[in-house]
Amino acid sequence: MIPLSELKVGVLATVQSMDVEKTVNQRLMAFGLVPGTNVRIGHIAPLGDPISVHFGAQSVMLRRRDAKNVIVNPIEESK
Repeated sequence: MIPLSELKVGVLATVQSMDVEKTVNQRLMAFGLVPGTNVRIGHIAPLGDPISVHFGAQSVMLRRRDAKNVIVNPIEESK
């Protein structure tokens, strides 16, 4: 398991836990980002912040400091 902030662009992962600020947590949960959700990094800004995270039909931008507190488990995709 790794922080979402360390996930490479395009790699699919499952959210295991989230330990972010209460307001950020509420916003993410309202969008449907909860433990068990599959996520993929779509884009990382040139200076590394923010990070575009895709899940389901949603796409949100996360600050790197918040993404560090979202723990994910990368999923090995068949080639």
